[in-house]
Amino acid sequence: MPKKSPSKTVDPLLVALEAAMGGLSKRKKFLVGVSGGRDSMVLLHALHALGFQKMLVCHLDHGLRGASSKLDARLVKRASDRMGLEIEQARARTADYAQAEKKSIELAARDLRRAFFAECAGLHRCTSILLAHHADDQVETCLFNFLRGSGAAGLGGMKPVSSLGRLKIHRPLLGVTRAEISNYQKAHRVAFREDSSNKETNYTRNKIRLQVLPALESAVGPSFRQAILRAADILREEEEWMASLVPAVTEQLSCKELRAMHPALRSRVVLRWLRESGVLDAGLVETRRVLSLLDGPNAPSKVNLPGNLHARRRAGVIFLEGLEN
Repeated sequence: MPKKSPSKTVDPLLVALEAAMGGLSKRKKFLVGVSGGRDSMVLLHALHALGFQKMLVCHLDHGLRGASSKLDARLVKRASDRMGLEIEQARARTADYAQAEKKSIELAARDLRRAFFAECAGLHRCTSILLAHHADDQVETCLFNFLRGSGAAGLGGMKPVSSLGRLKIHRPLLGVTRAEISNYQKAHRVAFREDSSNKETNYTRNKIRLQVLPALESAVGPSFRQAILRAADILREEEEWMASLVPAVTEQLSCKELRAMHPALRSRVVLRWLRESGVLDAGLVETRRVLSLLDGPNAPSKVNLPGNLHARRRAGVIFLEGLEN
């Protein structure tokens, strides 16, 4: 009796990635954010293995790690060339930008990445970018936002698909764990560069990853990660539903109408107004500043907002002005 040939084992990461990419055509051109670290190098390798050939690799050197950054860039370039993919590479002065804008290094790096991705999208007429955030990143994000006092939107974590202006951000590895990524990397010998800053505990996210999460796992077991992910899924769905109930906003907000609203709806209306008025990074702090204009006779008549703007209350309405006016 002839022996059956052994069935080829399909990597679980490829299965999850193919499912997440199910609605996206392999003939479409995508940007892929690749830092040179394990997660993004595995994402690039796995996408190529699934037959996604029209990818533009985007690599930004943040200028924070000296010679190591150059080695990251070299690795990403070699991998892109080997796969026959186009690549865009740039270097940023993140520390200088952070100082000038009075932002943390983490926020400054995020801003510069977003600007770089948007520039690449415009240059190559792409409308979508793929990023390598995974399930463990999602747990860290949800816990980080909880500790910051975020509302449902923050507690829901990262969305599988979100928008950055006209650019769609896809996170197809959100259902994949760090361990599964590591297993794929070892099985396929995917070259990557370890970012030494990931071990530094002067960043809040690193403290959560290196200290808080291991302590939680020791205290209650590893199942808490799945519990957080389930809660995030529920909160994202509820947040989307609640956001759909927020009425359209105009250039000015009526103080009388705001005061008549339920506090939860009032906050959402103000947040939508801020974002649609161009205060793109508006959040809880900015929303509360605007709401303070309603605090009775001793309320301020104006509050400062990011982007050299302020909100002013006059004659029963709230409107936005530039500080230069």
